[in-house]
Amino acid sequence: MNGAVIGFSIVVGLICGGMVWWVKRSWLAAATIPVAVVGLVVIALPPTEAPVIAIADSAIADSAAESPDDSNSGNSSRDNSPHENLPVTTKLAKFRPIEVSNQGYVASDACLECHPQNHASWYASYHRTMTQVVDPQLALGDFDDVTLSQNGRDFHLSVSDDVCWVDLLDPAAIPGTAESRQTVRRPIVMSTGSHHMQAYWFPIGARRTLAILPFVFLKETQEWIPRSAAFLQPNDLGVSHEIGRWNSSCSRCHSTLPQERKLPDHSWDTQVAEFGISCEACHGPGEDHIAYHKTSSENRSTGSSTVHDPIVNPENLSHVRSSQVCGQCHSVLTLKGDPDQINVVGSAFRPGEDLHQSHEIWQLHSPQMKELLENHTIRERVTATNRGTFYADGVVRVSGREFTSMEQSACFQRGQMSCLSCHQLHKSSEDPRSDESWADDQLKPNCYGNDSCISCHDQQQYSTAHTHHLPESSGSNCYNCHMPHTAYGLLKAIRNHTITSPDLQRELSVDRPNACNQCHLDKTLKWTADNLEKWYSIKPPALDAEQSEIAASILWLLKGNAASRAMAAWTMGWPDAQAVSGDDWQSVYLAQALNDPYLAVRMIARRSLQSLPGLEALNVHPLGGDAERRAAVLSIIRHWDRTSHEAKPALLIDSNNVLKTRRIDAIIEQRDETPMTLTE
Repeated sequence: MNGAVIGFSIVVGLICGGMVWWVKRSWLAAATIPVAVVGLVVIALPPTEAPVIAIADSAIADSAAESPDDSNSGNSSRDNSPHENLPVTTKLAKFRPIEVSNQGYVASDACLECHPQNHASWYASYHRTMTQVVDPQLALGDFDDVTLSQNGRDFHLSVSDDVCWVDLLDPAAIPGTAESRQTVRRPIVMSTGSHHMQAYWFPIGARRTLAILPFVFLKETQEWIPRSAAFLQPNDLGVSHEIGRWNSSCSRCHSTLPQERKLPDHSWDTQVAEFGISCEACHGPGEDHIAYHKTSSENRSTGSSTVHDPIVNPENLSHVRSSQVCGQCHSVLTLKGDPDQINVVGSAFRPGEDLHQSHEIWQLHSPQMKELLENHTIRERVTATNRGTFYADGVVRVSGREFTSMEQSACFQRGQMSCLSCHQLHKSSEDPRSDESWADDQLKPNCYGNDSCISCHDQQQYSTAHTHHLPESSGSNCYNCHMPHTAYGLLKAIRNHTITSPDLQRELSVDRPNACNQCHLDKTLKWTADNLEKWYSIKPPALDAEQSEIAASILWLLKGNAASRAMAAWTMGWPDAQAVSGDDWQSVYLAQALNDPYLAVRMIARRSLQSLPGLEALNVHPLGGDAERRAAVLSIIRHWDRTSHEAKPALLIDSNNVLKTRRIDAIIEQRDETPMTLTE
């Protein structure tokens, strides 16, 4: 479009110049006029958009088979080759980020020869599949002639030439133009995730710049949902393809040694050492390690080669440095250093080094954060980000930031607790669990109980006299009280890695669920306060009538903010809580959550409903129309009415097995509508 305008301005300028020469007979004036006209037009035009390369079936054989121009990198790519017989997915590497061996990184295949068992367990992990070059065999989602719709836009998914495709309105077009109303076909070239859900990326044609399909595929339920329903955020009616987000943001924790390589035209030429979290992400670059072991002992002794093995084993590091290896991704952090240098070569951090030297690890009340908040131009944005990341006392509230959480804990600061205290990154040959079971949380076999805790703490000191629960009950598991499910992510509540002790006054002051009522769903906050005072001499806080009379879980679910509602909906489906509190009363409250304004809360409520007796086959789409959800709610109420219930005032059930519906409606009317976006 801009080119046509400039061409027209040249013609106009020449005509005007000719007229000037005819009148003034001055060649200088005649030459100046066209230059001035073109210059003014160029200044007036909007900035040129990143170049878009048409990507279609007919173009693949001609252009995608050619190697992209990597002359500015000086590195070898493992994803591209000029040979004509390569798979189409490999030819499409021209349009997506690529793996490049540089800075001593050689990729995980180089580890297989000497470390087959460790390589096999890594290969079975979800770290490996964090990012993949996708094809129909690797894609979890159903691309077999499927049409998805969001806010009036259709996205048609299909498979051909061993490639997954999406037909959609051109996301690279300028809004409002004719091009923005045209349907284009784009190949799905990469995926993110494989454990709980999978997201998909396609090229827009601006070198290696990616855009996201605005739907994710849920592994558990085998269904497509909008991305806006997969994360806790207000129900946004817009459709966003987040152009460039993988290149600039996601790559930092979903690949090994990402190099963003943003270009002046706002496109990206992104390269990585390896897609996913590879061996070298935790052990450091392997080139010198391989060279060391290929060198004979005689050469080593004479000093003619490397004199020590440069590879890093996190198990041999201090508890701080080993945890910082995980912290390079599992933290609230930003990179330090020259942005231009980082853009080209990536992070300077290498396993074994001090993460604080290369990264700013953010804590809510740190001096650095205070300095940011004093900057008036960014204060509002920083405040919003903080609210979606931290509770008001600085405890992290979202998943994926476990090192930031643990760094605040006394067990880490004054003890020797590390990520490796509980987690096992390679499954041992003696481990009887299946690879899938081990990979779920990569926990050590004995870390489902108290073994990690009693490795430092005296078991006798923290016996039932301390827990006030039966020895084999969930209430005697240390982490249920000291690592409660108060962080949120991936449509569920997860254990908070800031090790704390129950303190109802503190939890109420920052609007955080407390551990006691996450298990004892049928108890009030007053019941919790009384027991904490009786058992541990913890001063009870002032409570209002509702907090004294109504179960805390009901208040969280019906009137809490969106994050509290999401975690309460999850907790009502938690087997430990159901075992303690019963499973015959939650349905009528979870039914209300099917109409929650936050789509993620609805998704969680459905899962918890299906965990209850008699509702396993509940068939409702939480994102469907009002009539469908209304019918589901009515069926749940009818099921509840057919079941007898013990009279429990805290659960708003009277002696006649009748719900106090007016009281329930009054609680819902108090719902905290504060906008909530959690930055998981």
